[in-house]
Amino acid sequence: MNSYADAHNEHERRDSRFFTGDNSELQKIKSKESLQKFVRHNRKKKAYSRLSYILILLVLSTLFLIICLAVFFKIKDVEVLGSTRYSTEELLDYCGIETGQSLYEVSSSDLAGLSDRFSYIRSARLTRKLPHTLIITIVEDEPSYYCELYGEYFVMSQELRVLERSNDEEKLKENGLIMLKLPEIDSAIIGHRLTFTSDSDDKYVTAYLNALDSSMLYKRVTAFDLRDKFDLKLICDSIYLVELAGGDDLPTKLTATAGVLATEEAFPEGVAAQIDMANPAMPSAIVNPSINISFDP
Repeated sequence: MNSYADAHNEHERRDSRFFTGDNSELQKIKSKESLQKFVRHNRKKKAYSRLSYILILLVLSTLFLIICLAVFFKIKDVEVLGSTRYSTEELLDYCGIETGQSLYEVSSSDLAGLSDRFSYIRSARLTRKLPHTLIITIVEDEPSYYCELYGEYFVMSQELRVLERSNDEEKLKENGLIMLKLPEIDSAIIGHRLTFTSDSDDKYVTAYLNALDSSMLYKRVTAFDLRDKFDLKLICDSIYLVELAGGDDLPTKLTATAGVLATEEAFPEGVAAQIDMANPAMPSAIVNPSINISFDP
């Protein structure tokens, strides 16, 4: 007992060293501090309790929403828009999408492999039309070019994405595809962009094809030789061989070529010609039905 009393008295003395009032005032201060601690503790407890109620409500609401979506919004109709090469049935079969599934059970991840399996598909987007319709919007690549590799013809989009192989060059020409002569190729995989052995070749080929795509001459070009960036050549309308030299100022050279070919009196219909467009300010042409219209002598 004495030890307890001594400890209590020691505590009182320690507090009194920092307080100059009487003992009654000291007790008031201690009581006030205890009340403040209690109030703060009670507020925290209420805040945690309120947060717990909110979290429980959110979980229950989410579960209720999931159950509603699974039960009431089932797929009855599927619309595939934008696809001209593939049937709705084969696309849905590949994606594993069936009527009767929940409308929200199907996600964009189910469409992720479409471009690998169906090479002409560039992208696919999923939307829903409540209460029962699933809409798949397809964007397809258009064939623009072809090139010969390893004894086969590879059809490509404007971005040089490989779309298919073919053994019928005449059919490719009839479809208006431009034949490309390209620098060394590293790989040509269907569904993927053509890859070049050299990154510098990739850059200039891409730049020159972009220039061609945006020119007035594009629809008249039947072949484009890009093997040497300092010795570019075009064949237009299958009968005009155009020598462009380097690719500097290529848009200007293409525009000038379109203007020259528009001069009908200089180029009799159906007569072959060789056009020198190395200097677009001073073009020259040799019109002769016996001229060899090819990239190789």
